[in-house]
Amino acid sequence: MQKKIYARQYQTGFVRRYLALGLITVFGYLCEVCIIPYIHPFGVSPNLLYVIIGIVTVAYGKLRAFWVGLLYGLLMEIMLPSVTFLNLALYPVTTLFCSFAFADKPLKTLEYERAINKKKQELPAWERTLLCTALNTFVYEVINITYIYIGGNALTWMHFLKGAGEVLFTTLLCLILMFPLRRLILGRNTSVLVLKSAPAVFTKS
Repeated sequence: MQKKIYARQYQTGFVRRYLALGLITVFGYLCEVCIIPYIHPFGVSPNLLYVIIGIVTVAYGKLRAFWVGLLYGLLMEIMLPSVTFLNLALYPVTTLFCSFAFADKPLKTLEYERAINKKKQELPAWERTLLCTALNTFVYEVINITYIYIGGNALTWMHFLKGAGEVLFTTLLCLILMFPLRRLILGRNTSVLVLKSAPAVFTKS
């Protein structure tokens, strides 16, 4: 009976998580190109795509975050080209780079650590989400400024202030959006605990 309850909760959580992933990914891009350009305090617009990537990295793991980053890079390269292939390369590469530090551990790793009683202190999910978003945006801005310099343009303090402002505003936007979006992903119940513990329950005889 307990196995059936866990199985039902696992299936419900699985469907919910991936339906939420699709909605967040699509609406994140639409808001980025349709709404965010009109939000520019002090002449700086936050990067909503990296907010979504930061949330997906922590909530879904490395692989799904990479695919979301690749999709965003492809769409931005098609719709808003700047330097050829810059967006197409930057979004998936920065996403993959940051995911190693901030993504949740795979279920197999968690089960192994439980088996050997290995306990390692890990930052809360909301802190890792903010740090992942900030680091992604920082790397993106550093590479953008580097391309401006390589292109023969003189760098001024405005370039650095604008880059720092984008990192700051993107992180603040992440702080505002991550709690409702994680609620959408995980639901009211402890779905994440069900997802992490379900495989162990299913393997019991």
